[in-house]
Amino acid sequence: MKCNVFGILAIVTLSPLVSVPMMSAQTIATANVPFAFTVANTEMSAGNYVITSVSDSAITVINRSKGTGVISPFHSEQPRNNNDTTKLVFHRYGDTYFLSQVARGSGETVIQLPISKRENKAQIQNAGSVSDKEVVVAAK
Repeated sequence: MKCNVFGILAIVTLSPLVSVPMMSAQTIATANVPFAFTVANTEMSAGNYVITSVSDSAITVINRSKGTGVISPFHSEQPRNNNDTTKLVFHRYGDTYFLSQVARGSGETVIQLPISKRENKAQIQNAGSVSDKEVVVAAK
């Protein structure tokens, strides 16, 4: 009987500690990305991703099927148009993709990721190339 009471007290005491971190991360978007890409100098494989906000200036990009992810800083910008679509925007240089923005839709602010050293290098290597462009992946 004493063990059961101790176990129940432990669960009641520890459950707020476990639930608070789960509640603080807010899902911003989910998307199926059909190509490998880079976030904050980290290569990510193609797959089903969930993007969550972990603070006012950082997001996580997590591959659901592989359980791998990365944390990236960001800054918020006002949307350039009134597009209500949630989407991921990638910069493409040759066959290399870099996550650039996460647009939440509904006129909310756009999450702008910083240009990484890898992307900066790709920009320099592909200077003047006409194949450099933005690629949009629809998200939920």
